[in-house]
Amino acid sequence: MNSKKKLKTYNITYRPDADNRYNTKTVTYKADNIKDAKRMFYKEHPEQKAQHYIEIHSPLKNYAVNCENEKLAETSTYNDNDTTTDNTNTIHPLKMKFNILNIFKLVNDYVKEITMLLIGLIPLLLLGVVLFGDNFFLGNVVVYNIQNILDDMAGFVGIMTLLLIVYFYNRTTDK
Repeated sequence: MNSKKKLKTYNITYRPDADNRYNTKTVTYKADNIKDAKRMFYKEHPEQKAQHYIEIHSPLKNYAVNCENEKLAETSTYNDNDTTTDNTNTIHPLKMKFNILNIFKLVNDYVKEITMLLIGLIPLLLLGVVLFGDNFFLGNVVVYNIQNILDDMAGFVGIMTLLLIVYFYNRTTDK
C-alpha cells in the first residue's frame, strides 16, 4: 500500500437487535476497500456475523478519493525529474513530452499507405482500358503517360524505367 494513498470512507448500518428491524445503528470506517471495512466491522462486532444484516454504503466523496489515489499512482511512476511539488506537497506531473520520431513515423506511414493506394490503382486502370476502351475513367491518362515515358526515353530506356517502377512496386508490396 502506498503511504500517501488516501483511505475511503464506508458507512456500515446494522441491527443491534435482530428482532427489531426498525432499530439500526451506523458506524463509519476508513479502509482501502469494502472487504477491509467489513473485516474491521466484524472484528469490532463479532456478534453480527450471525445476524446476516448489514448494509455498506460508500459516500460520493469516495469517487474523489479514487481519483486522487489514481493520480498518486500515476505520478509515483514518474522520476523525480518529471515532477514538481508546491508548498502543499501535492505532486504535479510536468507537461507531456512528445516524441518527434513518432510524429515522423506516423506521417511516413500515412504517405506510404496513400502511395500504395495510388500504385494499386494503376493495374486496375490499365485493365479498365483493356476491357472498356479509351474512355474508361482515368485509364486513358495512365496509358498516355506510360506511352510518353517510352517515347521520351527512346524505347529501351523507357522499358528499363518501367521495369524499375515494377521492381520498386514489388519490393514495397512484399512487406
